[in-house]
Amino acid sequence: MSLLNRLFNVDDVRYHYYYRDIPAGNYTWTHDFSKFPGLQMQLPGEAFVRQYTREIGHASTDYWHYSIYISIGYIVTIFTLKFLMNQREKGFDLKRELILWNWFLAAFSFMGTVRCLPEFWHVLINDGFFASYAKNTYVQDIRINTWYWFFTISKAAELIDTLFIVLRKRRLIQLHWIHHTLTLNYSWFVFMDVPSTARWMVNMNFIVHTFMYSYYALTAMGYRLPRQVNVTLTTLQIVQMLFGFYIHIDCLRLKLMGQPCDVSMAVAVTGFSLYALFFLLFMNFFIRTYIIPNSKKAVKAAMAKKQNNEKKFQ
Repeated sequence: MSLLNRLFNVDDVRYHYYYRDIPAGNYTWTHDFSKFPGLQMQLPGEAFVRQYTREIGHASTDYWHYSIYISIGYIVTIFTLKFLMNQREKGFDLKRELILWNWFLAAFSFMGTVRCLPEFWHVLINDGFFASYAKNTYVQDIRINTWYWFFTISKAAELIDTLFIVLRKRRLIQLHWIHHTLTLNYSWFVFMDVPSTARWMVNMNFIVHTFMYSYYALTAMGYRLPRQVNVTLTTLQIVQMLFGFYIHIDCLRLKLMGQPCDVSMAVAVTGFSLYALFFLLFMNFFIRTYIIPNSKKAVKAAMAKKQNNEKKFQ
């Protein structure tokens, strides 16, 4: 029993115990993909994970804390580079590299969506909303496991985003590096708990990132997209955080009541805390970026109109 379970005096009751079965080698993966929704094929990367599932499970359990070391190195690196770049008159161009990087991440996110979304939708329609975040039945399909693992690894690769910002001397906001760092640590921490909440976390992230990185790639190519596109993307991220907050707080409720739910107490607590923080950060960004500037413009316009009217009567 974990420390949190002992603290709240509740048992870790689950529908499935894959988090113990996979490291022990107690699993079987079927080649009959017709029983699962989605594309009826297995890609090369998925075959690799099928072959080394147990080793990946052990490595994910034993070395998840390396995400902390990566995060420390990341923070030191970006702020050191930021200091050094401040000494330069101009940043590096890196336009071609930025375009290629964003299209790569957009394509990766799109492939993740294509692979994972059919299973997510199937569970929502056939088993209901509750089952979609309380039962980790996705583990039965090695293809889904593979893309959830790819998703976890990708959180380290996405740190490269910040290098483009710093090296090109663009404004680095706190939301950017905090979000990248905490997402990396959380996804590595929870992976081998095979939490049922991963179904929402991964699918929402893949979908939003498909649009987000496509938007970044197009703007890097010089296309001037309507401002509403950026507003919509930020709104989608806020909605993503709201759903993440809700499903984790409900999982926490289930754990505290001793009801079955395929997450550990630690995942429920950290997930609830993480999504609450992200919601506040994204709301703060939205208000400061879109609402306050518009309010200032409205006030200035009203003042200018008032002054014009006063001049007419002078």
